[in-house]
Amino acid sequence: MVLSLKGVLRLFSPFRSQQTESLESFHEELIRIIDSNPNPVIVSDFSGMALLTNKKFRDMFKLSPEEPFCILTNYCTRTWGLKDVFARVRLGETVVLPETWRKLPGDNENSGVSEACLGITFVPVRNTSGLVEKVYIKLEDSTKRKQNEQKIQKDRSRLKTALEGSRQMVCEIDPATCRMVVDLQNSESEDLHELEEDGHLPGFERLIHPEDWEGLQQQIKQYASKEDIYLSQQFRVQTESGSWRWVKLNAKTSEYAEDGHIRLVGTIGDITQEYEARMNLEESESKYRALFYHAVEGMYLVGADDSVVCVNQAFARILGYASPEDFETAMRERNFSEIYCIPKIRETRHSTLLQKGSLQQMETQVQRKDTSLVWISENARTISDEQGRIVYFEGSITDITERKKSEERLLHKALYDHRTNLPNHSFFLEKLEKGLQKASQDKSFFFGLLVFDLDGLGAINDSFGHLIGDRLLLEVSNRVQALLRANDTLARLSSDEFCIMAEDRQQGEINDLAQHVREKMAEPYFIDGLEVRITISAGIVFYNMNYTRPEDMIRDAELAMQQAKKQGKNRCVTFVSEMYQQKSQRTLMEKDLRRAMEHGELILNYQPIVRLESSGLKGFEALIRWKHPQQGMVSPCMFIPLAEETGLIEPMGLWGLRESCRQIKLWREFNESLVMNINISGKQLEKAGLEQKLYQALQEENLSPGCLNLEITESMAMAQKDNNLRTLRRLKYMGLRLSIDDFGTGYSSLAHLQRFPLDELKIDRSFINIANSKKNNHRIIQAIVEMAYGLNLELVAEGIETQLQLDNVKSFKCHYGQGFLFSKPLDPASIEKIWLVPGGTKVSG
Repeated sequence: MVLSLKGVLRLFSPFRSQQTESLESFHEELIRIIDSNPNPVIVSDFSGMALLTNKKFRDMFKLSPEEPFCILTNYCTRTWGLKDVFARVRLGETVVLPETWRKLPGDNENSGVSEACLGITFVPVRNTSGLVEKVYIKLEDSTKRKQNEQKIQKDRSRLKTALEGSRQMVCEIDPATCRMVVDLQNSESEDLHELEEDGHLPGFERLIHPEDWEGLQQQIKQYASKEDIYLSQQFRVQTESGSWRWVKLNAKTSEYAEDGHIRLVGTIGDITQEYEARMNLEESESKYRALFYHAVEGMYLVGADDSVVCVNQAFARILGYASPEDFETAMRERNFSEIYCIPKIRETRHSTLLQKGSLQQMETQVQRKDTSLVWISENARTISDEQGRIVYFEGSITDITERKKSEERLLHKALYDHRTNLPNHSFFLEKLEKGLQKASQDKSFFFGLLVFDLDGLGAINDSFGHLIGDRLLLEVSNRVQALLRANDTLARLSSDEFCIMAEDRQQGEINDLAQHVREKMAEPYFIDGLEVRITISAGIVFYNMNYTRPEDMIRDAELAMQQAKKQGKNRCVTFVSEMYQQKSQRTLMEKDLRRAMEHGELILNYQPIVRLESSGLKGFEALIRWKHPQQGMVSPCMFIPLAEETGLIEPMGLWGLRESCRQIKLWREFNESLVMNINISGKQLEKAGLEQKLYQALQEENLSPGCLNLEITESMAMAQKDNNLRTLRRLKYMGLRLSIDDFGTGYSSLAHLQRFPLDELKIDRSFINIANSKKNNHRIIQAIVEMAYGLNLELVAEGIETQLQLDNVKSFKCHYGQGFLFSKPLDPASIEKIWLVPGGTKVSG
């Protein structure tokens, strides 16, 4: 190939001017030669850039005649791994890539890429000096051949699977000699004779029972000179263990042997079970007759003309007759199908039997002798003669009346609330969906939803017990029902949430109904001598054509109800689209927050905590911040509550813990007494494993536990006092410092507070602010200080912003201060520059 392309080498070599005309002619000839090649061909330089391509190649890659092409960078070919191939060709090696499936451009813009099976040959092209200068590339498309091979292989596999699944053996018979060759490779028989190397069983005919062999030979020899004739025979063969099995031979004559003689080719299958079943049929039939009359199930045999042939005792009993004869006599002048009381059922049952030949577990009602109805489950089938004509219908019936009654009770439980007997969520969804369909078809039909829940039901359950709470739910449902019309629907959606679907009412009427319900609910309830009061928060939504799903309408009503709760409860709020937009914005913020954690948008700022006596630095509080790529810095009061609700606070808190540990390790090189305050959320405190995470974070940075001060809010500590107390004691045992943040805003008492293993109290900024006002307010801070000193706790005053506030907290003998007067929260670089300069006054403790 290299020698035959010397002319190509000259084409790409520098030319003398007097040779230009002849070389141009040669160039055109070369293009014609390449274009005439039946395979796609490309000649490229070693950058992969095409110098010549034929039409086959351009068609394959969907290229226009003048469109540039680089085989190393094209979006389809760059994944072929051709760089090493080009390197080998540059050294003069002809490289042949074996056939494999490769990506090619699709037939149009929408189809993306296609695949073809290609073999590729790369040939070095040398110049007149014998140096390799270009690459001749030929692609051989074998897609159709590969597809045909795959199809053939699939067909073979399918045939093999079919034989294996049917447990059949392939057999070839010479009618002239009666020699039988059987292929047992696909057989799963448990008792095979030894096979030849090719998987065939030699001398199969010697295994045939002598009584069957003679007759089989006669049948086989009759086919010695006949073509396209089918043979089907049953006979016995002996297994290696000496037992006899019945097999069936199905074969067809075929003239395909090399000698041109007829061969019988077919399959042999084990039919021992079927044969024995047939032999036992007569015995079974006699037993069946006895069973028929004494069976527990009702059984019948009906003629093709729908006349009763016979029934058994159980059938007669189910239909209220004293005996089978009693029923047969009563039906002598009537059709059997008249027992089915619904004409449509008769037609459906009859057509099903005619079309499918059987029916199973058909549940319907039939009429008894006394005209009462009974539920039955029926199985039936047709019985045909040898010509395929239906001669009988036979079947069995079971009395399922009690089961049906039980199912009706279960259905009621599934669709109705067991405490109030109101429709439940599932029932209401179906009802609402029907209402939406009706409203979309009937423009005059209008309805609205009123969703409300009971404010404070949990407190009533806690105070008076769940029995009183359940009685209250029943009283609520009775009061609301009394305010509704017949076509209104009241449902209980959840534990304390109810919904009214008010039909054929206008918006004003629905609003009036909501107010009446709210007022009625506020009236006192008297249950077992107790006076109970409760209010409701309600959301109202009116139908409009944009509602197509019941879930969407309920969702909007619940959004309005949540708005009523936010506005102070005991009120009704009508849904407006802005509520959904607010909900959507919250959902978007949640999505952005998840992305922020993945993309490193969260950062930590640090606010110094100062010793008030010496103005030295005690440590820092780590404060998480969110730098949104579009919105800039997002306030923590916006995303921290969202993180708490969604559970993101746990991974966020773990990240903050590790980052704070890493930072304090660096800063303790400036001052080894520095302490890092880290806020712990309620979710982190309540979830098991907090100690292990803290221990692991400290181990990773080789830090002592005493350099961390964990801050928890007062209300958080009191939320689950016993559980939180146990957790805090374990943390204290590890050596960690513990601090109550925002002290004074929660509900703790001195008795509760002294049980917690605390090191520090942080006075909430709201108390620091009032220190500027009347001196009577100073007593609050003084009381907190005296309590802290009594419990041997250190005190930190938060939110110090003015010199007057600083002077006040100093007068109260607080230990530490924190606030904008000293510094706002700063990034690590600013902290180091301002507070941790070696030799600076702010470095010292």
